[in-house]
Amino acid sequence: MTKRPHLMIQGTGSHVGKTTLVAGLCRLFANQGLRVAPFKSQNMSLNSFVTEENEEIARATAVQSFAAKQRPIVHMNPLLLKPKSDSVSQLIIHGRPHQDVDAREYFLSDTHRALKLAAIQESIDHLNRHFDLVIAEGAGSCAEPNLRPFDVVNMEVAHRLDARVFVATDIDKGGVAAELLGTLKVLELVAPEDLERISGFIINKFRGDRQVLQPAIDFIEQHTKRPVAGVLPYLSLALEEEDRVQPRMQGAPEIDVAVVYLPHISNSTDFDYLQEEPNVRVRFVRSVDQLGAPDAVILPGTKNTVGDLLHLRRIGLDRVLHELSASTPIVGICGGFQMLGRELLDESRRESEHGSTTGLGLLDIDVEFLPGKTVVNRRFVPTGDNPFASAGEVSGYEIHSGLVRYASARPLYAYAGGVDGAVHERLPIFGTFIHDLFKNPRLSRAFIDLLRQRKGLPALTAPLCNHDTRREESYNRLAAALAEHLTIPD
Repeated sequence: MTKRPHLMIQGTGSHVGKTTLVAGLCRLFANQGLRVAPFKSQNMSLNSFVTEENEEIARATAVQSFAAKQRPIVHMNPLLLKPKSDSVSQLIIHGRPHQDVDAREYFLSDTHRALKLAAIQESIDHLNRHFDLVIAEGAGSCAEPNLRPFDVVNMEVAHRLDARVFVATDIDKGGVAAELLGTLKVLELVAPEDLERISGFIINKFRGDRQVLQPAIDFIEQHTKRPVAGVLPYLSLALEEEDRVQPRMQGAPEIDVAVVYLPHISNSTDFDYLQEEPNVRVRFVRSVDQLGAPDAVILPGTKNTVGDLLHLRRIGLDRVLHELSASTPIVGICGGFQMLGRELLDESRRESEHGSTTGLGLLDIDVEFLPGKTVVNRRFVPTGDNPFASAGEVSGYEIHSGLVRYASARPLYAYAGGVDGAVHERLPIFGTFIHDLFKNPRLSRAFIDLLRQRKGLPALTAPLCNHDTRREESYNRLAAALAEHLTIPD
């Protein structure tokens, strides 16, 4: 099939729907028989994904790859920044950790520019060789005068891809005419050559009568000399968020699960699957006052285990977790699992600048941070001590540093060559390094049924969730909406 000109979705700002639009376009053109690849040259996110080659990319890019009916590869997201603090991030290049970088130096100097552009160009060349169409996603606003000289994710990428750019804006926020005209004016003042890339605009998340909006569309097209290529309706989709938590509230929840929102929370998508169980509410809590009396507490993953543990102590959540532990199930995932131990040993300050500290002491394990990072997909078999052994084998992925040393706590799972996790010998406290654990439907159901049993509620009888089916339905519904409401000439 003949290749099409590459496309790029940029935005007037963050959270205008760029990620979702790219996913929808990937499915739309994949349904037409094209080999389509999503591309985001650089992503800053703590929600990551492990490829089949055990390499790390942004999870949002993986979601787009599945929309394109392709397996995720590192060339779809060559640069990934994982914040460790307000000013320091781990830089991952082509799926492998490269170094920690300072935000000011990274974004506002040429120090790393040659390295970044070389990685981006290598990936563009790979995608050009293997795909018919690349659909790229920008980041934030495409009109940032302070960032344009060092840009590696918006117009610089559009030029390198020779892509047609469509600028998206979110009508839910209001002021779309001002945003679009203002964006073009800033581009004109900063780098006039960038204007030539813009083929049109997309107004996203519209709810209402198109005729009411038409005068604004006419105004935009008259003053920009570019078409509004689409006005897309607001859609409720079962797709993972790029970097935000979006709890779905149940009308009358029978089970209340509290996830502690850590300052450097990572892979928060781990808990999306629990929310799909009947009559379950998942809350993200930031303080003792918000915690209340949940049926279970989950400590999630974090990019700064020791720093976030110290945060829990500052706000008093450590004390409350100890009080709850005698009667309330407490679950730790990845960094949250490490926090549950007795000692977190980091004399070389590999994990953070804080060094070693005592853990919460709720599991009889110690954690030692050593050189290297585990990034791997695995299948896990429950041990005899696993309270959810009846759920059987599970699959998931690991992204962590740190070696667990066991005392009285027993492993939760086994895999070829090792063990994972730990379970308290008496109390309902357990932890694991497995991300996507709750994506295993039988495991999610077993966990919720345990909480229901503890409250005297009957076990659930509803069919197990089929997450892949729900995701496919969302992709196809999104693609259908784009086909109806968006016009992109060949």
